Amino acid sequence: MRYASKRELVERIEKEHEALVALVRSIPRSRYREEGVWGDGWTILDLLAHLTEWEQMFLGWYREGLKNGSPDLPATGFKWNQTPALNQAIWRKHRRKSARRVVEEFEASYDEISTLVQRLSSEELLAPGHFAWTGKYPLTTYLGPNTCSHYSFATKVLKRWIRRKKAPERPPRRGRGV
Repeated sequence: MRYASKRELVERIEKEHEALVALVRSIPRSRYREEGVWGDGWTILDLLAHLTEWEQMFLGWYREGLKNGSPDLPATGFKWNQTPALNQAIWRKHRRKSARRVVEEFEASYDEISTLVQRLSSEELLAPGHFAWTGKYPLTTYLGPNTCSHYSFATKVLKRWIRRKKAPERPPRRGRGV
């Protein structure tokens, strides 16, 4: 997604993050380890850890780029067409963490990325090719998908999971047909 201004980007990041946090907080903590939220048995905690890991990968790319490095995108040993396998590796990496730790890391990561976005100028965020590692693209090409777009995705996933959990189970049909 293209952003017309830094303000628009900041507002979208904040809005999507706040919506996700409000939704997560509306769910009793006793349900945070229920499977089936997304993917093969993912829980709310798995989803939050996933978001955190992708934010941290972005921050790593950014730091590496500041040192005139060329970050491994999306991660060492993975190509963009291997993101399903990368997401599984992320899931395995964080699967056993405590709820408290996952939530603390999620909050700290958001604070870190939010501070960076506030610190960067409009030019740094929006100008194509401002950073060598982004090539001909603006930083937002990598930032947006790992913040606001990802929060929006997670909110949709959780809402769908909540709807499925609230839907009454239908008794099996008798007779012919589907």
